[in-house]
Amino acid sequence: MKKFEFTFKALGTICNIVVIWENKNGLNLLINQCYKKIITFENEFSRFKNDSALSILNQKKEMEVSDEFLSLIDKCRFIYTTTSGYFNPLIDVRTIWYSHSFDTQIFEKQDIWENLIFTNIKNYGNLIKLESNMNIDFWSIAKWYLSEKISQFLSEKWWKNNFVNLWWDIYVSWYNLEWEKWKISIESPFWENTPVYICELTNSSISTSGSYLRKWEIDGKKYHHLRNPFSNETEKELVSVSIIHPYWYMTDALATACFAMWKQKAIDFCEKNAITYLLILKNWEIIQNIK
Repeated sequence: MKKFEFTFKALGTICNIVVIWENKNGLNLLINQCYKKIITFENEFSRFKNDSALSILNQKKEMEVSDEFLSLIDKCRFIYTTTSGYFNPLIDVRTIWYSHSFDTQIFEKQDIWENLIFTNIKNYGNLIKLESNMNIDFWSIAKWYLSEKISQFLSEKWWKNNFVNLWWDIYVSWYNLEWEKWKISIESPFWENTPVYICELTNSSISTSGSYLRKWEIDGKKYHHLRNPFSNETEKELVSVSIIHPYWYMTDALATACFAMWKQKAIDFCEKNAITYLLILKNWEIIQNIK
């Protein structure tokens, strides 16, 4: 067996796909198909593209959507309920200057009133109806949904030993080159090139949300992209939240929700719901229940 690795830029970030197989025959074509799937997905669900289905729905408030779009809505509804609203894709980060793709470093604050009552979104078959002042942003769930979709696509083509990483929204299938579980490093927010923990995973997902990467400062005030839907105050103890879960739609959304909950509520939530987690605090303390 050999290891074949492919890296390219999409979704405003770096995408990495690793496949373990005997040879590379046909693999380049398959990876190109993966790339096309990622671009198609971005064109449908990016809030930064004015002609995406997501942007058009947010503008018109009523639209027939694809089955995939409807599936994301359904998964969001489930996680919104499970987390008592701490995961909420109606949070509008344009109110805290995050109005452009982060890599542009253009920050413009928009005065927007948010309607955050996610349960008021209606669908009649594939027809979605939003209320006034509702704007959906799937990015707390979409990249992980996509990473599993790409991994599943590869597996269906018999390339079952694969690793898909869309900016630390990771799905791993089967085994690595040594025919062991994939080893996933959780990076430190405080120093480079030294992981704080190495997980061993198969047929599972891991996502990390943190305030240490996508952050900015305007007029002396510091911001990051993870908001509490119930408070204008930002988390002061947590720096990073990693969630491990077998179900594809849970990890990124739960990591986002747990960060919004703040430390103790996040710990209580994960323990109550048997969710595997690793929290990194501002004082460098690590709290985890990984077995």
